[in-house]
Amino acid sequence: MIQRMPDIHSSHKLIIVTGKGGVGKTLLAAALARLSADSGLNTVLVTLDTRDDRHPLLDVPLEYTPYQVAPRLAASRVDAFEAVSEYARKTMPFSMFYEGFFKSGTFRDFATAAPGFEDLMCLGKLYNLATDSEFDRVIFDAPATGHFRQLLEVPRVTARAVQVGPLNHNARKIQDLLLDADRTHVLVASLAEEMPVREALEIVDACRALRMSVGPVLINRRITRPVSAAEAAALKDLLDRESGLSEPVAAAIAASAQAASIAASQDSALEPFRLHRLRMLDIPQVVQSRFAVDELLTAVGSSLQPLMADGH
Repeated sequence: MIQRMPDIHSSHKLIIVTGKGGVGKTLLAAALARLSADSGLNTVLVTLDTRDDRHPLLDVPLEYTPYQVAPRLAASRVDAFEAVSEYARKTMPFSMFYEGFFKSGTFRDFATAAPGFEDLMCLGKLYNLATDSEFDRVIFDAPATGHFRQLLEVPRVTARAVQVGPLNHNARKIQDLLLDADRTHVLVASLAEEMPVREALEIVDACRALRMSVGPVLINRRITRPVSAAEAAALKDLLDRESGLSEPVAAAIAASAQAASIAASQDSALEPFRLHRLRMLDIPQVVQSRFAVDELLTAVGSSLQPLMADGH
């Protein structure tokens, strides 16, 4: 019996979506954000490690100031240097005198060289959006698993390195939010392939070690087995033996056999999740004759709906 992981509930202010690069986490995060907004929550979709000027799916500007995408839905890109400037404006007297310095090459060189500084500033902005803003929920389209694991370590490392002062205080607040299972939830995206599965297992283990709320694993582009293995073998045998089949019938048989073969391969790749008793949520592959973002987000959102079991 697969262990049931916690679903998203109304107290979760920060939802983190991560996974190996290329598994479709940006699509899943966008669909989840729209689902959250449609449920009545004022939601902001936040991205971090992108240099794109526009969101690749929503086709709206990606800026530091949240941009309104639709009713109750906004999108934003967090930038460490903008976050520093904003922090200074809110907390430092005569902060206008420091604006030029924060935008200077000297400060950027310092910040880039300081381990974890940029990540800490970005996490600080996420903290503010989740705890002190007009938004009810933040959906964080997080970096790929390697960078994300480093991101999780930044508050703890900073708090240990800087024992007193505002930097220590802020790092501890951020860490408290990330590790609070009632406020933060992590969703790990994967494909039914060996490498994404391996990375997903690693990040789930890392989150569990920190006692973070995590799961289920989102299995993107899942192929539904159209026929059983025995039926697939029979169809292939029929295709090999019968030369008089019409072209449409032969094509349909070949497509069914191929889909069954892919589904079987995916089932095998997902075995490590079953061995670790991880709950999975299938996101079926969406086939479109032409690319239609709205239809794609709607289809993926319907698959994500079970996460929002309490209506939020």
